[in-house]
Amino acid sequence: MPSDSYYVGIDAGSVSLNAIVINQDKKIIYEAPYKRHMGKVAEEALRLIQDLQERWGQERLLAFAFTGNHGQKISEQAGGFYEFETISQVLGALFLKPEARTVISMGGQDTALFQIHHDSKGWELEYFNTNGPCASGTGSFIDQQAQRLATSIYSSEKDGSSNQIDRILTDFIALGLQSAKPANVACRCTVFTKSDMIHLQNKGERLQDIIYGLHVGNARNYMSTIVSNRTLENPILFIGGLSLNELQVRAFRAYFPELLVPAHSTSVGALGVALHALESGIRNRLRLETLRSGEMTDQEKLPVAPKLQIKETRFPEDNELPQAAFSTALPVYLGIDIGSTTTKYALITEDRQIIDKNYVHTQGKPIEVTQKLLKRISDGLGDRVRILGVATTGSGRNVVGDFLNADLIIDEITAHARGAVEIDQ
Repeated sequence: MPSDSYYVGIDAGSVSLNAIVINQDKKIIYEAPYKRHMGKVAEEALRLIQDLQERWGQERLLAFAFTGNHGQKISEQAGGFYEFETISQVLGALFLKPEARTVISMGGQDTALFQIHHDSKGWELEYFNTNGPCASGTGSFIDQQAQRLATSIYSSEKDGSSNQIDRILTDFIALGLQSAKPANVACRCTVFTKSDMIHLQNKGERLQDIIYGLHVGNARNYMSTIVSNRTLENPILFIGGLSLNELQVRAFRAYFPELLVPAHSTSVGALGVALHALESGIRNRLRLETLRSGEMTDQEKLPVAPKLQIKETRFPEDNELPQAAFSTALPVYLGIDIGSTTTKYALITEDRQIIDKNYVHTQGKPIEVTQKLLKRISDGLGDRVRILGVATTGSGRNVVGDFLNADLIIDEITAHARGAVEIDQ
């Protein structure tokens, strides 16, 4: 056996890959940087394994051990050791803090609570609870909301790369940290959370207060659904991807002032499974060729259907309006739909013909966007039209309706129904 031999633990989670290398004295030698796999789990796992082999030498790596949502599949494909992430997280947490009584875990898809009992014989898991299939309260939902709100911070352009998501999150959290008064965001359900945030934006609530409110609501939801009526005892460790989020840590410390975020907090599962493999005397050599081909095999198994096509529509494919000639001061009506993501307007004549329209991103700024649309009408049509009435709809209908002193403010369901009937009676 080579001197200075090592064990590798890899946590292949729903969002990220985390890895720890330990020696036979259980000393942490290396922690791989936090890495989002962006759904390419096998590809990124292969890249990570090859990097570790190059760093330490294949002969010196006695075993690879896997945990996490995708860990079992990778282990089966490549011939590694696997352990459930619940066990791995507890083993890793107790290695970092042997006297820990409570572990709060928040990852990309799963949240969990571990309560640990200690006595003269050692420790045992006293209580465990985790979230259901809903993504509310998880790191992936925070990522989604950060990216949705990014149009308010940057522009309407979308970039789904890992580096861009990390940049957005950094700015998202930094902005939220400026808040002293979080907005009230309900986080029990992802759909309601998004709706809450949209309505707060369109009511003019400060973005930093909404962001902080999202994290406070996240902690409140965890307390009500996961903790419930349990009493959490110190030391309390916070682990998982969300432990890197300073806003989420702040929100939890309102409940638990002595909350600890340990070193290697995102790699606790990887650490635990590496320790488990070492203590079990595991030895293995990975079959990387099966890992290379595994992703393609999975893709071939996916059912594929032809793309959907719009077979019949009354609108031209380019969505452009025909040029209409009209006299000076043509009487028109203006309808504005201020939605959660986009704002649209249409100018129609008294005989219900659309003569002008536009579609832009709301960017969480309904008043400013509406002002730009009105300027577009003014610059493009000027005194050639005379607006007889204004109606607003959408989630921002009330704030814009008040701003414009609109003649009619109606809900979007009614507006959609009336528009659909007009198109196809």
